[in-house]
Amino acid sequence: MANPEHLKILKQGVKAWNEWRRVNKRKRIQPDLKGAEMSDVDLHKADLNNTNLSRANLSGVDLGGDHLIMANLSGANLEGAYLLGANLCRANLSGANLKRADLSEAMLNDANLRDANLNSANLNYVDLLSADLGGADLGRVNMVSGKLMFANLVGTNLMKACMRVSVLVGAKMQKANLRNADLRYCNLVCTDLAGSILSGAKLYGTSRDDWVIKDIECKYVYWDEDGKNRSPKDRDLKPGEFERLYAALPTIEYVFENGMSPIDPLIMDRVVQAIREREPEFDIKIDSINARGLAPSIKFTVQHEEYKERALEAVQKGYDERIKRLEAEKDRLYDLLGQAIDKDSIKLISAGPGAIVATDGSTINIQQHIHNALELQKVIADEPEASKSFAKVAKKTALDIVGGAIRDVAKGQVKEAAKQIIELGKDLGPILAKTAAYAFFKSIGA
Repeated sequence: MANPEHLKILKQGVKAWNEWRRVNKRKRIQPDLKGAEMSDVDLHKADLNNTNLSRANLSGVDLGGDHLIMANLSGANLEGAYLLGANLCRANLSGANLKRADLSEAMLNDANLRDANLNSANLNYVDLLSADLGGADLGRVNMVSGKLMFANLVGTNLMKACMRVSVLVGAKMQKANLRNADLRYCNLVCTDLAGSILSGAKLYGTSRDDWVIKDIECKYVYWDEDGKNRSPKDRDLKPGEFERLYAALPTIEYVFENGMSPIDPLIMDRVVQAIREREPEFDIKIDSINARGLAPSIKFTVQHEEYKERALEAVQKGYDERIKRLEAEKDRLYDLLGQAIDKDSIKLISAGPGAIVATDGSTINIQQHIHNALELQKVIADEPEASKSFAKVAKKTALDIVGGAIRDVAKGQVKEAAKQIIELGKDLGPILAKTAAYAFFKSIGA
C-alpha cells in the first residue's frame, strides 16, 4: 500500500511535492506510492511534468495517459506499472525498473533510459525517437511497430525481444545482444550493429540499406517468414562470414532490350509478388528502376548470392508469361493509361517498395523520400518545445504529421506526403524552410 503521508503531499501539486523532495534531499527518502489507486491522488491522466519521482516506488501504479514530460524517474521502481499512452518525452528513467510495465503507445522521445530494466515490458507502438537506451535490458520485450529512429541502444540487451515491424533507422546498436530476437519486417536502414550478437535472430523482410555490420557474433539466422528454417541449415557461420554475406544485398538486373513501356513496372511488381509467394527464401525486392536511355532496366535485390541466377530466371520467365497473356490486351491498356495521364489522374506508378516511376520516365527512390522525411522529423524533435517555432502548431502534432507523411511515402503516396510537409512548413517557418529535405519535398509537391 502507498504511504498516506506521501500521497497527501503529492495531492498538493507538483510544486509542493518537488519542494518537499528538495528540503528532504539529504534524508534520501524513498517515496512510496506503490499500487496507488486513481482516486487516491487522481494520478490517471494527471499533469506530472517536471515532477521529481526519483527512487520512488511506483510499482503497479496506473499512470496511463499521464503527462510526465521531463519528469525525473531515475532509479524509480515502476515494475508492472500501467503507462499506456503516457507522455514521457525527455523524461529521466535511467536505472529505473520497468520490468513488465505496459508502455504501449507511450511517447519517450529523447528520454533517458540508460541502464533501465525493461525486461518483458510491453512497448507496442511506442515512440522512442532519439531516446537513449544504452545498457538497458530489453530482454523478452514486446515491441511491435515501435519507433527507435536515431535511438542509442549501445550495449542493450534485446535477447528474445519481439520487435517486428519496428523502425530502427539510424539507431546506434553497437554491442547489442539480439540473440534470438524477432526483427521481422524491421527497418534497419543505416542502423549500426557493429560488435552485436545476432545468433538466432529472425530477419525476414528487413530493410538493410547501408546498415553497419562488422565484428558480428552470429552462428545462424532465420530468413524465412515463419522464422523456422535455420540458415545455414546444417552448419554454423564462420567468424566474419555474416558480414561477407550480408554487408550489401546481392542484386540482379533485368534489361528491357526493346524499351520499357509504362506498364512494365506494374507487370514486374506482380512478377515479384508471385516469386515471393512461390520462393520466399529469395526475399526478392525491386531495388531501383532506370526508365531512361537505350537500355532501361529494373534492378532487384535477393537474400543470398547463391539465389541470384535462379531469381533472374524466375523474373525472366514470369515477365515473359505475363506479357504473352497481356499481348492481346496491350493496346487497350496503353490507351487507358494514356487517357488517365491526359486527365491528370495518374502522376506516379507504384513499382514495389524500392522505387516508384513517374510517367515522364524519371525514377524516384522511396528510401530517399523516407530519409528526407526522417531528417525533418529529427529537426523538429531537436527544437525546444517552448520555442517560437511551435507558436502555430504543437511539437507533438508536427511530429505526428511527419510520421503520417513517412507512412504515405512507404505506400508510394509521395504527392500526398509532400503536400502534408509543405503545409506543415507554412506553420513552422524557418525551422523546416532552411533544410534541404524540406526543399526536396517542396519541389515534388509544388
